[in-house]
Amino acid sequence: MKRFCSLVAFVAALSVGSQTFAHHATQAEFDQTKVTTIKGVMTRVMWVNPHVNWHMEVKNADGTVTDWTIVGAGPGQFRAIGLSGRDFFQIGETYSASIALARNGSSRGHIMSFLTPDGKTLQIWSGNGDDPLGR
Repeated sequence: MKRFCSLVAFVAALSVGSQTFAHHATQAEFDQTKVTTIKGVMTRVMWVNPHVNWHMEVKNADGTVTDWTIVGAGPGQFRAIGLSGRDFFQIGETYSASIALARNGSSRGHIMSFLTPDGKTLQIWSGNGDDPLGR
């Protein structure tokens, strides 16, 4: 019985520890060879660790709406290049986003660039590693 309890405790410790190291490379979740552009209304910006998330409602050809989640690097990396989500992205405004699609087919993408409501292109990720602008 003592061996069994020790084994259970060991497996439990491994399970908890593996979640700590579960962070992945962008390339593991998103396919850089499958890039598309979506256009929709910004509904939420989550400027939090470990990844900034933008949420957009995108109207489909059939009139239905799909909620897209767009993932980027961490907020610290964006601040390092002079971008703050609270100051820049406006809820209710329409943006176009060039994204690398999720490998699992979900409505998620990794941001490559945004086209802002005033027509400016904001290049965020070059597809090189997890760093904004691929530096």
